[in-house]
Amino acid sequence: MKYLKVALFFSSVLIAFLFISFTSKVNKLSIFETRYSCINYENNYIDYNTEKYLYSFFNHLDYFILHRKGKINIVHIGDSHIQSDYLTGNARKLFQQTFGNGGRGFIFPFKLANSNNPINYSVTYGGRWSNCKASHNYEGCSLGLNGISVTTHDSNAFFIIDPQKNVSANYSFNTLKMFYSYDKESYTPLFVNRSDNEFFFDEQPQSDGYSKIYFNKPQDSINLRLARTGEIQNKFQFYGFSIENNNPGLLYHAIGLNGAFTKSFNKSKLFVQQLSALEPDLVIVSLGTNDNFLPESRYCKFCVKDNLRTLLDNIRLSKPGVSILLTTPGDFFLKNGKHNNNNNTYKQLLFELAEEYNCAIWDFNKVMGGDYSIKCWTKNGLARNDFLHFSKKGYEVQAELLYRAIMDAYEKRFN
Repeated sequence: MKYLKVALFFSSVLIAFLFISFTSKVNKLSIFETRYSCINYENNYIDYNTEKYLYSFFNHLDYFILHRKGKINIVHIGDSHIQSDYLTGNARKLFQQTFGNGGRGFIFPFKLANSNNPINYSVTYGGRWSNCKASHNYEGCSLGLNGISVTTHDSNAFFIIDPQKNVSANYSFNTLKMFYSYDKESYTPLFVNRSDNEFFFDEQPQSDGYSKIYFNKPQDSINLRLARTGEIQNKFQFYGFSIENNNPGLLYHAIGLNGAFTKSFNKSKLFVQQLSALEPDLVIVSLGTNDNFLPESRYCKFCVKDNLRTLLDNIRLSKPGVSILLTTPGDFFLKNGKHNNNNNTYKQLLFELAEEYNCAIWDFNKVMGGDYSIKCWTKNGLARNDFLHFSKKGYEVQAELLYRAIMDAYEKRFN
């Protein structure tokens, strides 16, 4: 027992030393050099028994730092704040500067669904595509992890995704996880990438709603075509890719949908199995803005709470024991110019659920400055004039606040 304690002590010292060396580069790039009066920096911490509720995630970080093997997977679920990938893109950059680039992670070609595509990857396409969204016309549709799908009945349809757009990181890849429907009526997907046409499918996971595609050489883009190899084939339904490389490192998956409510992702029958395929170590849930946008007279606290219970149950089904971090929505005004007062009700039920489900909480609303702080963010160029969404700079600041809160909580274990 004595030798075990000594070994554990030296192991923790080594992890702490390696962690400091990992984070030194990021610390030099701190956005906190510019401080804003409306932000409560002293409240930027993770609430609710962090050591206990983020235990499995922190243990995985320990293992990775010691051995530099495998992947760290963070999955961030949310609404338009996440779909745009400004917040998650900057968080991805910071975490990968610390733990290494494990790949671009989950992406969806929103352009095919007539929706705004993140600026950090480009999508070109041809043919006729229809779409289905959990936030709109989902009845009778099959929805993927992201609460959205695109479908074509045109065998000449195609799309090309370039994950290198407007990013400094190298997101070339050797492996794709492709989420799609595959049955006797589905067209056969093919890849005609410039650098290497040699690829092969691992068909084993198809029953779980995805396949793994391996390439002999690193690829810089995805060029997907369709082939009609059977008489009854008449469609192709697609839910997204996870872009990965062969290097040890971190993947930060953005699962965001414009207009998403707390109930939206519960509409996807494929949510659990496709989230499981991403092998999450930490799931961050940033929802509530669209629920809270409703007038107070129509706000149903118990409905929202039940929606979140279902979502949390599904997350835990995807990977029992996975760490979950809940975040409170930022301050905002309604379209009629009145201040949103539902955020405080939502915050209360979020803390209740955190205790019920053993989740950690990042109270971003409090960190942001609380009620009416959106005015200060707008005045300082951190939020747009809609008093709801942030500017590019605002999302950069939010990403660093989130990164710092998580890393500070992890670092406290060594004190």
